[in-house]
Amino acid sequence: MRTRLFMLIAGAGLVASAGLVASPDAAAATPSEQPAAAPVSAKWVPRKLHFMYSPVSPTFTTTLYSCDSLENQMTSILRQLGASSDLSIRAIGCVRPSGPEKFPGVDATFSVLEPTASGEHHAGSQGVQAQWDKVTFDSGASCQLLEQVKRNVLPLFATRNATSACGTPFTVEVLRPIKAPQPDK
Repeated sequence: MRTRLFMLIAGAGLVASAGLVASPDAAAATPSEQPAAAPVSAKWVPRKLHFMYSPVSPTFTTTLYSCDSLENQMTSILRQLGASSDLSIRAIGCVRPSGPEKFPGVDATFSVLEPTASGEHHAGSQGVQAQWDKVTFDSGASCQLLEQVKRNVLPLFATRNATSACGTPFTVEVLRPIKAPQPDK
């Protein structure tokens, strides 16, 4: 009976996260369309993340992830939050070749933008023009995962004005580099 209950919960978790795996860019977050904000001086700062997903919560419906689905989900989330293109991520805590894991996790290394004071210079660090962009996380993402991301991952990034992770929708402003305009061809 206990095994059957676990399989039902695991199956529900996989169904709930199926859309997340199928389309990680659409499922995690999208920058909102809004007028450009004033540029901010920033610098790239290296970060390391050791994230273990805990599916047990008295507040939320339990969603279980396979190592692959959590790695895909976290890659998408980190990119949407503004992780640098040198993002390196790998799944950890995997004991099964496939299927839901009890406590999957990821280790990641990347860089993030941090605002600098006007005129502040750092050895070996080149200044970057950046702006605050609003990111809206899709309601298809697991509330449990987003709550843990808010608590354990957002502090690694320059963010502001985060709403409730389980609110509809979960939004946060992140610092992103300003893209140079493309020349006309």
